[in-house]
Amino acid sequence: MPPPNARLKRLLAWTAAAAALALVFAAYLQPALAFSLANQLWSCF
Repeated sequence: MPPPNARLKRLLAWTAAAAALALVFAAYLQPALAFSLANQLWSCF
């Protein structure tokens, strides 16, 4: 079993990753944002 400090760091890392994913998924619920990002990506090519 890892020490409590390592477990806390791992828990914080997983929590931060889950929060970042939730924010990205929430942002894509706005169609205007998704359309704008797609246009910006397409303009690079």
